[in-house]
Amino acid sequence: MHLKIKFLLFVILGLSPFIGYPQNTSLKIVNDPALDSVILRNIEMNKANSSMDGYRIQIFSGSERKTANALKTRFKNDFPDEPVYLTYQQPYFKLRIGDFRSMIEAQPLYHQLLKNYMQALIIPDRISFPKL
Repeated sequence: MHLKIKFLLFVILGLSPFIGYPQNTSLKIVNDPALDSVILRNIEMNKANSSMDGYRIQIFSGSERKTANALKTRFKNDFPDEPVYLTYQQPYFKLRIGDFRSMIEAQPLYHQLLKNYMQALIIPDRISFPKL
């Protein structure tokens, strides 16, 4: 008990010089006008860019358009809630699934897809912004 009283007394006496003095609450920020233009340019670039770095699961890569479309239809029937992206990067059609921000986020669907889609790979890609 005696130790607690000493500690409390020490804290009170230690903080006493700060009690009762008015604090200066005004703050003036001075910045360079060039900084404002950089910030505005960055805001405009972000508005124009509707994607971010992330991951997708690629379930097909080949030169046959019919195979890619058939696989896309099959996938949409099996997983109607997952976004599907069919792209052409010469000379291959690529069928990619999902918009994942991390590889860990893609893992559950990836392991589920391995049973029916043997070519499944998690790959880095530009993804759509997640819905809030």
